[in-house]
Amino acid sequence: MIRRLAIAFAAALMAVFLCAPAAAQNICAARDDVVQRLWDRWQEAQVALAVINDGKLLEIFVSERGSWTVIISDPNGRSCVASAGQEWTVFSTPKVPGGGA
Repeated sequence: MIRRLAIAFAAALMAVFLCAPAAAQNICAARDDVVQRLWDRWQEAQVALAVINDGKLLEIFVSERGSWTVIISDPNGRSCVASAGQEWTVFSTPKVPGGGA
């Protein structure tokens, strides 16, 4: 389970760093409202989280249908959608460069 979360986290970090920060940070609200909306509209539940170096919380929400959303929450309870998409996949083993394990 920890391995899956680590893989999910790594994929989410790539998604966050590849999105356009100015466009990605414009959907913000109270964290509880964002989390409830993700569940109500897409049945996305939290699968991973990590503390970012600046003290914010990176959270990943995924549905059984494969939709996913990454949000970043500040210590004051405000969350912003960093990225979202479809076809979330968790690998049973990490995919490392060169095909090694």
